Amino acid sequence: MILAILFAYWGYKKANDSGRNGILWGFIALAVFIGSQLIIGLLLGVGLGIGIAAFGWSETIFEDYDILFRIIGVVAGIIGGYLVLKYLDRIPQGETYNAPPPPPTFQG
Repeated sequence: MILAILFAYWGYKKANDSGRNGILWGFIALAVFIGSQLIIGLLLGVGLGIGIAAFGWSETIFEDYDILFRIIGVVAGIIGGYLVLKYLDRIPQGETYNAPPPPPTFQG
């Protein structure tokens, strides 16, 4: 939980420093941190379910390796949050405006 709050704060801070919407990017960093953990958990659950059904793995495999799966989820969250922060380090490109050529001048 502390890491989620830290990633939200760092996303907010970096976004404000680079001229972006800090609140939006704080929520994005938080969502990526938590969402990547959820996705890893779902993928591991589906993989373990397939392994139990197809290969006859023990039905207590999730409880047996619970701490390992939690570590994998937290590492995935850290990597996702880090990638958002690295994206925020880039300076946003302003819109390029191609001005029309100056009007002709007539000398007479």
